[in-house]
Amino acid sequence: MEEDTFVQKVISDLKFAASVYKDLRLRPKAFKQLAAYPEITRKLVNDPVFFAVLMCGDSWLVDAPDHQKLLRDQSLRQVGVCGRGWGKSLVFSRKNLWLLFTKPNVESLIISSTQRQSMIMFDYCYSTVNANPLLREMLQRPGTTRTVMRLKPPLDGKLVALPCSPNKLRGYHPDWIFLDEASIIPTEMITSEIMMMLTKPSAALVMSGTPMAFDHVFRKAFLDTKRYSIHHYPSTSSPLVSQSHLVEWREMMTQEEWQREVEAKWIETAQTFFPIDLIAACIDPELDNPGSPNQYIEDVEHVNQAQLSGRYFAGLDLGKQIDFSVLAVVQLTDRNEVRLVHKRQFPLGTPYTQVIAYVTRTSQIFNFESIYVDKTGIGDAVVDELETLENREVYGLFFTDTEKENILNYLKLIMEKRQLRIQGEDKQLIAQINEQQV
Repeated sequence: MEEDTFVQKVISDLKFAASVYKDLRLRPKAFKQLAAYPEITRKLVNDPVFFAVLMCGDSWLVDAPDHQKLLRDQSLRQVGVCGRGWGKSLVFSRKNLWLLFTKPNVESLIISSTQRQSMIMFDYCYSTVNANPLLREMLQRPGTTRTVMRLKPPLDGKLVALPCSPNKLRGYHPDWIFLDEASIIPTEMITSEIMMMLTKPSAALVMSGTPMAFDHVFRKAFLDTKRYSIHHYPSTSSPLVSQSHLVEWREMMTQEEWQREVEAKWIETAQTFFPIDLIAACIDPELDNPGSPNQYIEDVEHVNQAQLSGRYFAGLDLGKQIDFSVLAVVQLTDRNEVRLVHKRQFPLGTPYTQVIAYVTRTSQIFNFESIYVDKTGIGDAVVDELETLENREVYGLFFTDTEKENILNYLKLIMEKRQLRIQGEDKQLIAQINEQQV
């Protein structure tokens, strides 16, 4: 094929451009020659979809019109409400790369409730750049790290992944801010901290996520069609979500979860005792932040003892063959906050002896003041076993209707006082709380 014909086919045929990437990625010199053609350069600068296909190898994007529409949107205020697995973080990673590699002096921030969440979008960027020799050679080293990407002159671009912590955010005045999973970033953090960083005349804000609270700036922006460019896509519209995933989710999710997580709708469980706005107000980003001294504890065997402060209590729900046994550990702080700092859901059928052993070990680490055990249906055997723990008060509870009502009322009271603190990333817990009926 003649060179001019080849160039024109790359420009005019996205599928052909996607196939070209696979070959040219292994031939950097030829790749550079192709990118140097004025027609190719012009289209890379003007069309982020062409950039994603040719420079990132995103062949799937060719047959994804909704993703193309979102990627091409250059509005200064955007909202993307998408179902689980739709690919919003992937699309916005491509938008970030297009901005960085085609515009000079762009500073872009990826912000989420935690460093871990913001790193998802950043890692898409980082791995894609390292897979393409043309992009990789433009990285500035030293200067590029696992949370910061810097480009050499004349581009001088910068991409940073950050948690929504005030001490991490201050000092930035970026050109673009991408809020990933915006629904679990506290509203006051967005309005009082993040939006105040948009001081440049053409500074842009992009919020994306799945729906959660009604009284949240994310939903308010979604309804504000005058100020924001709105994108709303369910999981079922994405070529990245397989039918097998949809079938699995349908089997595992409640109707409300399906509507919220897959159909991307704001939905309230009928006659719920705990409205979703009340639950969302209890989300504490510090629990999701691995760099915080107040982080959630995944592995009790790797606890930083300096992290353990305040008083600790445990609740144990003993399941049977058709239900899970669950241990929950809460910290009562000197500010009277009740923070869920550890939760262990045991596999179905786990013998009570193993559950007791884990509770015993956890008690040694946290030095529980009290352990509360649901002994409905199991008698006093487990309670008696746990009472052998030294200096621990163990209380066995029968979950009668009256006892359940008392527990739910007290939980609601501390939630209304903003004393309960939970993880925003624990979607299962949020759904279970929201399912509780009046």
